[in-house]
Amino acid sequence: MADLEARAKRVLSPVLGHYTWLPVERGEGSWLITDSGRRVLDLTCGIAVTPVGHAHPKVVAAVIAQAQKLSHICAGVTLYEPNVALAEELIKVTPSGLDTVFFGNSGAEAIEGSIKLARQATRRQAVVVFRGGFHGRSTGAMALTTSKAAYRRGYGALLPDVYMAPFPYPLACPITPAHDAEACAQHCLAELDVLLEHQLPPEHVAAILIEPVLGEGGYVAPPASFLKALRDLATRIGALLIFDEVQTGFGRTGAWFAAQKANVTPDVLVLAKALGGGLPLGAIVAPRELHQKWLPSTHGSTFGGNPVSCASGLATLGVLRDEGLVARAERLGEQMVRELAPLLSSPHVREIRRYGAMVAVEFDDPKYSKAATLGALERDVLLITCGFHDQAVRFIPPLNITEADMRLGIRALVESVGSAAIPAAAR
Repeated sequence: MADLEARAKRVLSPVLGHYTWLPVERGEGSWLITDSGRRVLDLTCGIAVTPVGHAHPKVVAAVIAQAQKLSHICAGVTLYEPNVALAEELIKVTPSGLDTVFFGNSGAEAIEGSIKLARQATRRQAVVVFRGGFHGRSTGAMALTTSKAAYRRGYGALLPDVYMAPFPYPLACPITPAHDAEACAQHCLAELDVLLEHQLPPEHVAAILIEPVLGEGGYVAPPASFLKALRDLATRIGALLIFDEVQTGFGRTGAWFAAQKANVTPDVLVLAKALGGGLPLGAIVAPRELHQKWLPSTHGSTFGGNPVSCASGLATLGVLRDEGLVARAERLGEQMVRELAPLLSSPHVREIRRYGAMVAVEFDDPKYSKAATLGALERDVLLITCGFHDQAVRFIPPLNITEADMRLGIRALVESVGSAAIPAAAR
């Protein structure tokens, strides 16, 4: 077989960034197997997409069974069981009152749909987003994304009427002296008030859109008080509060959704990634009363709610529920932080953060975070970075990973950071 990397570089667009060029042939549970038979522990879950690991028998069986019956027919053309059944099961685990679902293909698509819904329902245009948020890379979603300026490079004008407010991230805050998350949150809320007083009339705001935990922006959780204040603000000014739970959803935070952990119910919940259990699927979940304000036929999707994707999502939801993996996420996060504790003695480690099973190690320079992931891969453990400058290493393990495998993965990173040498590729 010709070298896969060389073949890929000849025919695939170089616009796609690559964390690695690892030639993966298949996945088994928490492990990836390359075309040469090398086994690599996957602590990325395809960026939070496979919460029950690779090729879970129940998910595989559901996908095969559905593909043998019906692989596709547009949800706007006919009705089919998996589409309705997944919506029924989904609203059993989402926050109370969010009882109607629109299915799409991805997180970015669902985000754009949620903004369309907000603008029609409120008859307003402006959208408030928060510094460090990632909401996708399509044109509309990219206008809402502020985790890296590089994502916008060379594209010119994007979606209008988008306003950025600060997110409480104490380590990234320019205000000194150092302060805690609550103080940072209060300052951010004060700055949001300034925005609404001097630049953006409150009656123009259609939606306040936020990741309840920053994903690509660094795995940073604001105080629950911050999210509750946004809920109060949205209600007061007549805007919709939209939670982007594309990366935080389906047990990753130790609750089905971060909204429930913070005890804050948004008007709209945007989902994707783990929703499809490995297949493309996104969703917009909101009260029926709100969905009824969305003008019929002004939004749609050919592939959204695909039968096979919905069958995969149903099976994944069942495994998460039946195996108690949502509650296990909290215990998994505790184990990760405990195993990572030796890194606190490193002069280059600024912080170890945890929110459920969302864990990140922030370094003082991205060369160290990148070196750490390269060193881990040399030890057969796959990790990726996040943060404004890729300065943090994030852990996104399957929620059913064994404790022994989790320990192995953490120790690979600890050993990598302990190595004095920084690989040339990370300099």
